[in-house]
Amino acid sequence: MDLDVDDAATLMTLLDEKRPTSVDRSLLSGWDMLQTDVPSRERIESAAAVLVGTGLASVDEDWGMLLTAEGARVRRAVPGRIGVRQIPGFLGAQLRERDVSRADLVLPSSVYDAAFTAYMDAARRRAERAVRRHWWETWKPRPRG
Repeated sequence: MDLDVDDAATLMTLLDEKRPTSVDRSLLSGWDMLQTDVPSRERIESAAAVLVGTGLASVDEDWGMLLTAEGARVRRAVPGRIGVRQIPGFLGAQLRERDVSRADLVLPSSVYDAAFTAYMDAARRRAERAVRRHWWETWKPRPRG
């Protein structure tokens, strides 16, 4: 359950109270930035189940996730002086103080797979652009003779 709470805190860091956050490449990118890994479908599903079951978020039929009023209150309690990568730790501590429960949610593979493919394609394109931009760093002249 501890990993579920940590993942729920990471997901909560990426959610908003006004606009639904969908499972897309920006969500995966944000998670990767915070935790230096790309979450599996099961980890996102489990994290959302904890937030929904605890009453801190809602999930619509298209898997748009939104913080509830209580979730937004907890999210706003994060001190402004901490760095963005420290926010999941702070929120995790807040979640551990609550009676955490899980909702019965299933993230469709098609939703996750599309997001994962888009994220990996964007990462590949970024890497290719970086190589093209700095071709001279890898270019070696041919030996003469």
